[in-house]
Amino acid sequence: MKKIYYNSGYFFLILFAFVLLGFYKPYFGLIPQFKKDTTLLVHFHAAVLTTWVLLLIAQPLLVKYKKLKIHRLLGKITYFLVPLIVCSMIGMALKAVSEIPGKATPFLIFDNIYLPSCDCILFITFYTLAIIHKKKIQLHSGYMIGTGFIFFNPSLTRLSYFWFHIHFSIAEIITIVFTDAIIIALILYLKHKKLDYKPYGLILSLFLIYHITTICLTLFVPGF
Repeated sequence: MKKIYYNSGYFFLILFAFVLLGFYKPYFGLIPQFKKDTTLLVHFHAAVLTTWVLLLIAQPLLVKYKKLKIHRLLGKITYFLVPLIVCSMIGMALKAVSEIPGKATPFLIFDNIYLPSCDCILFITFYTLAIIHKKKIQLHSGYMIGTGFIFFNPSLTRLSYFWFHIHFSIAEIITIVFTDAIIIALILYLKHKKLDYKPYGLILSLFLIYHITTICLTLFVPGF
C-alpha cells in the first residue's frame, strides 16, 4: 500500500498533463490575452487547483525520498489552501449562475451548480477523512489520492471535447466510466495483493452515486 502511495506522484504527473491539455484551449493557451469573462476569480480558481495537483505530485514523492520535514510543512499549508479551493469552487458556481442568459429558473440554476457542488462536496469529504486519518498512512494516502480523482472529470472531458471534438455530454460520460474503471482496477489490484482497499471502497461508492446520478440526468433530462 505504501508503494502505491509513494508512486502516486508519477500518476498525478500524468494527470497534470491532462489538466494542461484539457484547459489549454479554454485557459492556458490564451495567456496573456484572455477572454472578457476570464475574471480574477477564474485566475484564482485555476491557481489554487493547479497548486493542489502539484501538491498531489510532490507529497508522495517527498515521502518516498525521505523529505519528511518538507512533506509535513506542505501538509500544514493545505489547512490554508483547502478553504481557498472551496471558496473558489463556490465562487465559480455562483459565477456560472450569474451568467445565465435570460431568467435564471430553478432548473438552470441547478444545471449550473450541480457538477461544481458535487465536486466540492467530494473534495471536502476526502480531504477531511485524510486529515482525520493523517497518522494512518494507508487511510490518509488513500483519501488524498481520492481528491485527485475529482480532477479527472473536468480535465478529460475538456480534453475530449476541445481536442477530439466529442460532444461534451458524451465526453463527460466517457470520462465518468474511465474514472470509475480506474478506481475499480485499483481496488481489484489491492484485493489481489491482500492489501487494505477500504478507503478506495468508500471513494468508489461516493463516485458511483455521483456518476450514476450525472449519467441519468444527462440521458433523461432534456437540456441538462
